[in-house]
Amino acid sequence: MNNLYGYGLAVLASVLWGLTYCLDERVLSRLSVYKLYFLHCLCGVFVAGAVLLFQGNSPASLVTFNTSAVLEISYPLFVALFSVLLFKGQLQPSVAIGGVFIFIGSAIIVLAK
Repeated sequence: MNNLYGYGLAVLASVLWGLTYCLDERVLSRLSVYKLYFLHCLCGVFVAGAVLLFQGNSPASLVTFNTSAVLEISYPLFVALFSVLLFKGQLQPSVAIGGVFIFIGSAIIVLAK
């Protein structure tokens, strides 16, 4: 169960990174880089705090998700998906294929351990 929870957090991190990268370009047209960075920090503190409250553990427990960190790197696929969903962009076949390869590569690394 603990592994499933860690994988869930990794996928959540990937989804949030995808949303962040997709929205950053739009936000930067209205805010300075410093304000955007401040918002990133605030959101990071909020998400980490929520995870810690849910876990009931110390901040050191966040660094124990070694294998699930591999799944987090799949965020480029979520950047592409959010650009399609939020901004009516087009998902190119090469991007979709690349996203599939990212997930396959992540699965190989996770299952090899």
